[in-house]
Amino acid sequence: MGYSLYREREAWHFISRHNSDSKPPDYVKGGPTPSVCAAIVTVRRDLDHYFEASVGSLLEGLDERERRALYLRVLFADTDPGVHPSWGQKWVDRLVDSVETYNVSEAELVHLQQLETERNFYEKGVSDYIYALQSCQKINASYIIIFEDDIVLATGWFSKTVKALKDIARREEAQRRREHHQSSWIYLRLFYTETALSWSDSDWAYRHMPLVFGILMLSTFAVLVLLRRRPAHYVPQLRLRLDFMSIVVISVVCVPAFTALIYMIGKYSLSPLHGVVEMNKSGCCTQGLVFPSQQVDGLIAFLSSRGHGQTDSLIEEYADQTQRTRYALAPPQLQHVGLKSSRDNLDINTRSTWAFWFETNGPKVLNKEHTDLLEDIDVENMLKQE
Repeated sequence: MGYSLYREREAWHFISRHNSDSKPPDYVKGGPTPSVCAAIVTVRRDLDHYFEASVGSLLEGLDERERRALYLRVLFADTDPGVHPSWGQKWVDRLVDSVETYNVSEAELVHLQQLETERNFYEKGVSDYIYALQSCQKINASYIIIFEDDIVLATGWFSKTVKALKDIARREEAQRRREHHQSSWIYLRLFYTETALSWSDSDWAYRHMPLVFGILMLSTFAVLVLLRRRPAHYVPQLRLRLDFMSIVVISVVCVPAFTALIYMIGKYSLSPLHGVVEMNKSGCCTQGLVFPSQQVDGLIAFLSSRGHGQTDSLIEEYADQTQRTRYALAPPQLQHVGLKSSRDNLDINTRSTWAFWFETNGPKVLNKEHTDLLEDIDVENMLKQE
């Protein structure tokens, strides 16, 4: 862990200052007409707790204009919120715009309690996600972000997200004019793991791997044989060293070995993603998804009809059925730091949900990018809308 540890320390320091009993810093909250509503769903965990660092890194470093454009809601999703260690903490009321628990009928509450007792997280998790979406709908913001509570966000994440949303709007408008129909998108992903972006059959070089190896081996063999047969006064050094056995070894052993090494390095390492990219496949998890508000009603209806399952898989299923485009912002703007799942997922799956490139971030570089983005015309215009 590199940058995420640095960012966690910043987040904890930010939270501790605002949790002080005496003279906490003044703080600006969301404005009357925010552009974005962000909701964090949090539950009590048996071991480590990441909620403070999640909220701290989300808010630390935000410009006042950014903070006014963002409305932050927190859903304490335990049916008894008092079991959560952050429930009732001073910093929560001082920093968060709205703190919620389940406000449902007695019958619904009993059902949720039963789900907790049975550890039925497939149904409880979907209920939590629906409730968070519905609560943000009440704000009438243009966009809704749902975060999990075991993340760390990078400095400048909000401005980069705003800039990305503007880029998507331009892209969608251009596609609408070109194809004469409205192309709808379902979400912008702020987190993905590079391990899910491996070679696949959609990649020509992977689909035709034997052909790639064959072409490289034959072309190498042909070039070296041609060089060996040229008159000695052209390339005397090659004539002396390139015996036939050397040519065979280079073509049949060395070239395939180095070609295999290139494949092993990985597609993402060879050609890293940057900016807004389509990620209709291989996107992983729900650590941070940005939804346009006009898409939320349909998603809620679908999740409600299904009732239970892995939330991320259900969202992907809905996007496939409705042919909605899925975007991602590269590099990832947040890191998943949870080592233990709150939903009884396998530890190996939880710990492998990791954004490697996030750790290469440099604080000075991110601070400079953040400052520059605050002067970007697209970002300025969106921040003025609140």
